Amino acid sequence: MAKENPERMNQWQKHVEALNSSKLSRRAFCEKNGLKVSTLDYWRQRLGDVKEKEKKERGLISVQIQDESESGVDLRIGKITVTVKPGFDRTLLTDVLRILGAQC
Repeated sequence: MAKENPERMNQWQKHVEALNSSKLSRRAFCEKNGLKVSTLDYWRQRLGDVKEKEKKERGLISVQIQDESESGVDLRIGKITVTVKPGFDRTLLTDVLRILGAQC
């Protein structure tokens, strides 16, 4: 295998870091920056970043929970906030989280 160009690796490291700090989906980030999603995914794997495919296979999405005492809980998923109040519909919440997870 040929030795990798350090400048190229450095450029892709910057792209990966920019993606991680952008809060954009991979697709939106690539469209904005003129990149291919498959190439970005390759470099994310090559540089040791967590692969999106592995996260989806394990069913993981990044969720922050903000406690609002007995009035409910706010789930922050990227830029989206889902408020869950006592007596919520579990099936509906499951469907919403599944859809949001597929888009992250």
